[in-house]
Amino acid sequence: MARELERCWDETLRADEQRQAEYARFTRELPRWLSSQERAQIQTLAQDLPALWRADSTIPADRQAIARLLLGQVTVTVEGETDRVDLELRWAGGFISRHTLYRPVQTYQQLSNYEELVARIDALRAQAKSLPEIAATLGVEGFHPPKRASRFTPAILSRFLRERGVRRGPLPQSVTCEEHLEADEWWLADLAAELAMPIATLHRWRRVGWVASRKVAAAGGRWAIYANADELLRLRRLRDAPRGWPQPYPKELITPQTIPPSRR
Repeated sequence: MARELERCWDETLRADEQRQAEYARFTRELPRWLSSQERAQIQTLAQDLPALWRADSTIPADRQAIARLLLGQVTVTVEGETDRVDLELRWAGGFISRHTLYRPVQTYQQLSNYEELVARIDALRAQAKSLPEIAATLGVEGFHPPKRASRFTPAILSRFLRERGVRRGPLPQSVTCEEHLEADEWWLADLAAELAMPIATLHRWRRVGWVASRKVAAAGGRWAIYANADELLRLRRLRDAPRGWPQPYPKELITPQTIPPSRR
């Protein structure tokens, strides 16, 4: 009986020693507790992620880790063979943001706003603008050439006019004549200026049907947009809506007014 008790006691002691050794190893492998100062620093960095992203001390591997933590899904949609690329980012927590990028393409015809570009160049030349002035205006309004050039230059414009057969002389007066506009209609570029927004964005709204528009052949193919007082109010609300709307834009913001039958 005494020997059996001694054996059981020894086994219990060995099991206890093993458990203590395992616990000691477990505690050594645990991450150390953050100090209150380290916690405060992390919270401060989390409130300004753009600064953390751009910091010189943030290496590419850190940025990849941040992206993996914050992004749940990235959906890329290319608009046919054009330069337009739509991005939908689904962030941790359910937030969704949408962005538009423009990829390099080989030809002008692949530009999603090629027709608008030609019409805009014609209109500016009809105003006797010089090539440097036209190039600067196109840059401000969001137009860009194909391939990898980020902005129009006088040389690029000159080559475009020479190779694509765009009219070299002044356009007829009818191109800029306001008699082509009906009541409550605006030339697209003029409406973009009225709304203080990029002309390229308004072109996109026209393509997706968020504004009522018509192409005026007698004015060099320029786009006329219907926008009475109520429409101007709606377009300003749409312009000011957050770009990263977590859900699709409300229907009332993207539905244009019906043009009166007498105006069609």
